[in-house]
Amino acid sequence: MTPSKSPTRNARRQQHSRFWLRVQAITFRILMKIGMILHGYPFPRPPIPCFTRAIRPSAPTTTTPSKSRPPSSICSSNNITLHFYTPLDYQRNSPSGKTWPVVVNFHGGGFTIGSATDDSRWARMTVQSTQAVFVSVDYRLAPEHPFPAAVDDGVDALLYLDANASELSLDMRRLSLTGFSAGGNLAIAVPLRLHYRATAASLPAPASESSDGSANSNQLLLRPQQPQPQPQSQSQSRSQSRSSQPVPAAAAASSKIQPLSIFAWYPVLDFLTTREIRRSRSKNPDKGLPGFLTTLFDESYVPHESDRASPFASPLRATNAMLTQALPADIFLYVCEWDMLLEEGLEFAQRCEGVGKRVRSMVVEGRRHAWDKSVNPLRDQGAVDVLYEAACQEMRGIFEKGG
Repeated sequence: MTPSKSPTRNARRQQHSRFWLRVQAITFRILMKIGMILHGYPFPRPPIPCFTRAIRPSAPTTTTPSKSRPPSSICSSNNITLHFYTPLDYQRNSPSGKTWPVVVNFHGGGFTIGSATDDSRWARMTVQSTQAVFVSVDYRLAPEHPFPAAVDDGVDALLYLDANASELSLDMRRLSLTGFSAGGNLAIAVPLRLHYRATAASLPAPASESSDGSANSNQLLLRPQQPQPQPQSQSQSRSQSRSSQPVPAAAAASSKIQPLSIFAWYPVLDFLTTREIRRSRSKNPDKGLPGFLTTLFDESYVPHESDRASPFASPLRATNAMLTQALPADIFLYVCEWDMLLEEGLEFAQRCEGVGKRVRSMVVEGRRHAWDKSVNPLRDQGAVDVLYEAACQEMRGIFEKGG
């Protein structure tokens, strides 16, 4: 008989695998930063944030016992940073009582690379067209912080903005969520998670546990996160960055946050469908992301197979009731013809239409995934801006009706 592998050996092998994922992630984060510098051309260059806020995650998000949590990396922050882009007259008019619509954005990068400033061109056009305060969320990255860290960070960001809406002059009744790729996933998964935390807060936690005393992965994902109350820090000038601040621990506040619209650009929506199947569905497989990169993304963010069925990771797997109750009436999906994610995007659009949502889905012809983030300084930025502007006009109209 072949002796069975010891738990210690398996644990070491898993730890080595996670270490190698972190090495790859750090390498690609550096390359991504270089790429976004090139993306800054042609002129005009993307804007920089007007100010930032740093907040502490309010809830534990690991789905594994603490002994097996991967250690933090210097390249992945333990805080959530919010980057604010504001209208030109924000500082002048806010003290007089004026409030502004809010756009909360989530960047792409497979939950593993990228940063909140990657979507600065989108931020500038959104602010100019809608006169909204644009907040881009620097959520914690995998593999240091795997699922459901990113989606819970998105919830915490919304709770923080809602709790500090008066100080920041925000009208949270006029809220839109946007995101690109992995961020498009979060733009949809965050309201699902937010709704669950609001409705399940009063339910008892699941009782069954594994033999080692830790609840299994699915139970932890469905258990409402109930952070402990922490004191609010004193008010400081909004023109400068804040030190890390706690997120208010008010589950009831979740039910008050109701986005008016979602704008998701080429989102990943289904981790249960393998990359091989996705590539086989693609109209142009040669234009898709390379396998080593998608493997890095998937293994970093959702290393546990059981987590991939969660609606907070795969919104396509959410029930009709969840889609009906948690998502706003207006949903905009922009998918790329040559993207391996095309089919799941169109399927999700049909699901949302089936539960009565007003869905506008657009297939960008002859384009690959993340075509708008091209690093080629000679690219046709005007073609991207046309789509951005059309989306912003739709958003502006929804804000006007919502106000």
